Amino acid sequence: MTDIFFTLQQSLYNALAASAEVTALLGSPPRLYDHVPPGAVFPYAVFGATHITPYDNRTDTGFDHLLTIDIWSRYRGSKEAKDIVTALYDTLHRASLPLAGQTALLCECHSAEVALENDGFTTHAAVRFNILTQDD
Repeated sequence: MTDIFFTLQQSLYNALAASAEVTALLGSPPRLYDHVPPGAVFPYAVFGATHITPYDNRTDTGFDHLLTIDIWSRYRGSKEAKDIVTALYDTLHRASLPLAGQTALLCECHSAEVALENDGFTTHAAVRFNILTQDD
């Protein structure tokens, strides 16, 4: 089961790195991290919480993923973070994701939120995607 975590994250990264809309906002290659390096330049995004529910029926097995991508911005106001949310949505909502050993049956935006952090100048956005995969 652990391979699907990384395989899915890698597929999402590749889709986002291939998006001109995403790279215009997060750079090329995009500042999309699994672990934020010291001194990371804003804005950037981070693969956040992942919740996976296995499912089985008589003929198929797979996983229902709820994956969060967190966005961090120091732009004055929320426009930059909202633009990045839009770029992630435009790239991943109903995207076809290649996966080794699995088939992505569904990739849809589940929700998004944007909020100002307590420091008064950092904006945090969280975009959640629901991804349904099936074993090949």
